[in-house]
Amino acid sequence: MSEQDLRAIILAGGKGKRMGSDLPKVLHEIHGKAMIEYAVEHVKESGIDDVIVVVGYGREHVMARLGSRVRFAVQEEQLGTGHAVQQALPLLAGASGSAVICYGDMPMLRPATVTALLEARAQPGVAGAILTVVLDNPPDFGRVIRDEQGRVRKVVEVKDCTPEELKLKEVNVGVYCFDIEALQWALPRLTNDNAQREYYLTDVVTLLSEADRRVEAVQTDNLEETLGINDHSHLEFAERLKDIEYAESLYELVDATVALARLRE
Repeated sequence: MSEQDLRAIILAGGKGKRMGSDLPKVLHEIHGKAMIEYAVEHVKESGIDDVIVVVGYGREHVMARLGSRVRFAVQEEQLGTGHAVQQALPLLAGASGSAVICYGDMPMLRPATVTALLEARAQPGVAGAILTVVLDNPPDFGRVIRDEQGRVRKVVEVKDCTPEELKLKEVNVGVYCFDIEALQWALPRLTNDNAQREYYLTDVVTLLSEADRRVEAVQTDNLEETLGINDHSHLEFAERLKDIEYAESLYELVDATVALARLRE
């Protein structure tokens, strides 16, 4: 798959009320870099050059921070994740290939995981791939519903789950990769017939599976990369994780330098 076949859509329109700040949530920093900048860098490191950021609250600040690194779509009203991605449709006109969709407040998402989603989607007959994680005590994430053959059929948001569905341990992380033409077909068909009266992006999975289009799940065992930053405690936790990541990189650099020095002795 060539680079021009790849797009990324990053959702960055929320205010983040729990952050207790007028600053758009995605502009809160970890080690001097805004969360949205990590998100953009990670999808680009996976080989995606064309990145669309969907902005809303405080959009002028987000646009000023990112500048010409990305393209922008504007969500005037917060009507759900599906509605947010709908705003990017005009920028996908005439496109084909794959589109990765993720959130701007997930700074720990690994480029390798984005690549795994792209590879899963690129398999013959696959219209979409979603990132999931299996947890003993799942948080308020949508539950992944599979059929008897183990195929992904839909994702049900917590507020719409039956008691039996709430017992499921595989949950949707909120990172997706869709065939662009399939996404263009599904997005206009979304409805807000749910508990929150919002247009859910997860309903794209249902629409595709009902149309006999395969959706695969890529499971991650790296809990850190599923972290979405919603308040200052999450932000502090992410900073500590980055500290560890940088320390490991430093140790690797030191080890490599020592090994090289020994080779030269």
